[in-house]
Amino acid sequence: MKLFTSRLFLCITSASICIIPATHAFLAMPKHGVPPTTRSNNIDSMTPIISTHKETALNMVLPCDLISASGADDVVTISTSTSSMLVSSLTDTIFTTDSIKGAFNVATFLPQPFWLLPILLPKADITKKLFGDIKVITLFSLVHFFIVTASILQPDGTAPMAEFNDVFDPSGNPQAAMVGMMQYPNFVSEEWSHVLTWDLFVGRWIWLDGLKRGVFASHSVLLCNLIGPPGLLLHLATCLVTGKGLPGNEIEDA
Repeated sequence: MKLFTSRLFLCITSASICIIPATHAFLAMPKHGVPPTTRSNNIDSMTPIISTHKETALNMVLPCDLISASGADDVVTISTSTSSMLVSSLTDTIFTTDSIKGAFNVATFLPQPFWLLPILLPKADITKKLFGDIKVITLFSLVHFFIVTASILQPDGTAPMAEFNDVFDPSGNPQAAMVGMMQYPNFVSEEWSHVLTWDLFVGRWIWLDGLKRGVFASHSVLLCNLIGPPGLLLHLATCLVTGKGLPGNEIEDA
């Protein structure tokens, strides 16, 4: 992508170098009745102008020491250097290790008040207004995305890709590979916020289904907050015991 962008930039620059002086030359030529030889002389007389425009344009878009260089490769070098400086600046100011720790705390503690609403006040207007809106889930999804982005920009990333691949290697020991990855703080931050966000998403769905079909769901939402999927299983069991039946096919219902 960097190479494509740099070469596109070079092409646009080259086009401007050719078009601008050529336009001047065209406008300077007589419109009618000029013999071909005279026109050729007029174009030849514009050669110094074209050269001047070319040199000026190059001076505007490239450093002086690159004018006589190889062109595209040097632009790629500049682009790579600029990108590296930008990433370094971001990791030093915004996407820092401390900011990852802060986002980890946000992902851990901030969702808890939202859990209390469907557990203690499932039918209250404030619960419907706050927990019924997808913006809450979106907020914590953005926190998770920030952690992922900041972790990737760190020198050590989230975890070595080779170890991550071992988790999905059935011929090896995926569990041991996962345990090994837990030694990387950034990976732990990413996975933890990942789990908490999806727990909240499923807990919200349980609460919404309970409201829609008149099924008591506070206990299921609480269990979902504590250990995740068993909360969903408890809700499904509650639906069966109370005679409400399992949730239908939402696509067919729509």
